[in-house]
Amino acid sequence: MSLVEVAHVDDVATLTLNRPEARNALSTELCDAIVDGLESIDQSGARAVVVAGAGKIFCAGADFAAVAGPGGLEFLPAFERMLEAVARFRLPTVAKIQGAALGGGFQLATVCDFRITADDAALAIPSSRLGILVNFENIQRLVLLAGIGVAKEILMAGKRFSGAEAALAGVVTKSVPFDELESEVKDFARDVGALAPLSIQGAKRSIQGVVDHLSAQTSDDLSRLLVGAYESADLQEGIRSMAEKREPRFEGR
Repeated sequence: MSLVEVAHVDDVATLTLNRPEARNALSTELCDAIVDGLESIDQSGARAVVVAGAGKIFCAGADFAAVAGPGGLEFLPAFERMLEAVARFRLPTVAKIQGAALGGGFQLATVCDFRITADDAALAIPSSRLGILVNFENIQRLVLLAGIGVAKEILMAGKRFSGAEAALAGVVTKSVPFDELESEVKDFARDVGALAPLSIQGAKRSIQGVVDHLSAQTSDDLSRLLVGAYESADLQEGIRSMAEKREPRFEGR
């Protein structure tokens, strides 16, 4: 059985963590499989990616049995590589959260571009209840996403949010009843994937540049993305479609 399943429907790829018997807990092998899955999607022509968990839960966090056993020291670098790969993946990513996103599973959700959760899902990082310290980069992501006050509630007070509470706190993009989650995520990913790829990818890289404390003057890469978008056929298509009062047909060039 593959640790990660990748499926495609039209322009949307779905990457599913496939350890339902372990509540999709993250092991070194699963982290590596997520990275490999993203690489395969990158070559597939997909325009958006849904990150999901098999079964009743998104991800229960680190597999402590695997971390404590032989090869456990390999887990943390594999986990960090996986988070970086998701955070910097060029396509827009949407986490589909059912059941729970806990610990490392919540951190996986935070590096996705968007998070849509069931109202009754549970989201938490129980580090203060376990004596674990989340590393600085992941704390920085959480602070930028949720703000200082909510980050302190999560990391210091050990607060567990429902999906509905997480939406109110700005931790997730949207919360919906469980029976609407599948269609909501599918529609959202499809709609984002239909937008101008060069604009989306350039915006994502630029936002990551803010996280990395880059400046526009020191990032030639971001400048090239800006020029490329302005010179693209997609820009002309966007202008034409607006004048013709129709939906644009972007091709990413």
